[in-house]
Amino acid sequence: MRLYSGFIVNPLENTGGNVCVLEYIPEGAIVVGDYGQIEFVGTRIDALHEFEGVPEEAFGDAMILPGLVDTHVHLPQYEAAAIGTGELLDWLNTYIFPLEARFADEEYAHLRSQRFFYDAVRLGTTTMSVYCSSHRRATDIAFEAAFHAGLRVCMGKTMMDFGAPENILHSSEKNIADSLALAKAWSGAGSGRLLYTLTPRFAGSCSRELLKQTGEVARTEGFRIQTHLSENPAELRYIAELFPEHASYTDVYHAYGILTDKTIMAHSIYLSPQEKMLLKAHHCSIAHCPCSNRFLQSGVMALRQMLTEGFRIGLGTDVAGGPSLSVLNEAKEAAESSKTWNILHRGEEMPAISAEESLWLATLGGAQALGLDDIVGNFRVGKEADFIVCQPDEALPQHSSFQEPAQRLARLVYGASPNVVQKTVVQGKVVYAG
Repeated sequence: MRLYSGFIVNPLENTGGNVCVLEYIPEGAIVVGDYGQIEFVGTRIDALHEFEGVPEEAFGDAMILPGLVDTHVHLPQYEAAAIGTGELLDWLNTYIFPLEARFADEEYAHLRSQRFFYDAVRLGTTTMSVYCSSHRRATDIAFEAAFHAGLRVCMGKTMMDFGAPENILHSSEKNIADSLALAKAWSGAGSGRLLYTLTPRFAGSCSRELLKQTGEVARTEGFRIQTHLSENPAELRYIAELFPEHASYTDVYHAYGILTDKTIMAHSIYLSPQEKMLLKAHHCSIAHCPCSNRFLQSGVMALRQMLTEGFRIGLGTDVAGGPSLSVLNEAKEAAESSKTWNILHRGEEMPAISAEESLWLATLGGAQALGLDDIVGNFRVGKEADFIVCQPDEALPQHSSFQEPAQRLARLVYGASPNVVQKTVVQGKVVYAG
């Protein structure tokens, strides 16, 4: 058992509407039990009284936050972060598909997987929803790397049998068989940290048969699903040409059983009212990826509107469409992107997303989107102790005179650099100490 003291920032569950609330405990503490669960959250004075004699690790006025949750990211694309020009479909063909083909090389897959997960924990990420390459062995290697890195990872082999180079395609039968074998080997490993997610890349790279089999396996086995939806105008036109019999992009997924309460859809920028109704009827979640949306010139999602409509939404770095694995940076971009939406829709403005709300989305919001909020996402007795220790004074400008809790948090979100994260803890175990 161990006591950690510092400036506690605790995202609270929504009590109604779309209000995202943070609780600040300036001289606070959490107590972590021997099995990695939270035993106490409150003031340091009360913790010292109730848990007399328990070893204390004191962080002074450094902020102790729940671990950051990345709801959408591509491991094999990390090497190409910030690289390339053009929009989504051309960018995939020019830069990404050739890079993903390199993961057929096991040594290359080892090196890239280890670096990916190390950099993630260094930046304060404790939970990730990850797309691997289309190679079974490379995905196996990625799970091994995640296991040793200590993260909590929902991950799957990217499934494609159409619309991409032959060297990264597999038949629908092999895609499903490989996914089932990987799930059997890894799901539940690491004391429950590792979970398998069925990962059809998007409708534009999956045949009707592969989509059908994915939906059937998800239903019978209870797996999570992650895929892309309504990211880019050219993509929408492409899907409409491939599936003329369906009313919309979302309807394609609906027809093949892809929409479930364990499905997370990345991007979801251009949704009609009917598509939103389908997603909500099946309790699907959304991964909001503002950096990638801008880098690939895809569009600006109406984040405030989607939150007001009751969607479960987390943040995704979407490397390599996004240039960084930093979820704090994505939180900043989520706030700024909401202002961009207002600029583009004069007369329809909605309240911009604040730094506090974006931090909520980066923690408890992401946990809710992945269906893990009963385990992680905030500090509550009984949850697993996934948290990070951050020093806002490492953000620039250093040692600001603006020291109100919300101001300190805003500086952390807007001025984040790798140096702000001092420690990353998952299930009560230190996985990174800067």
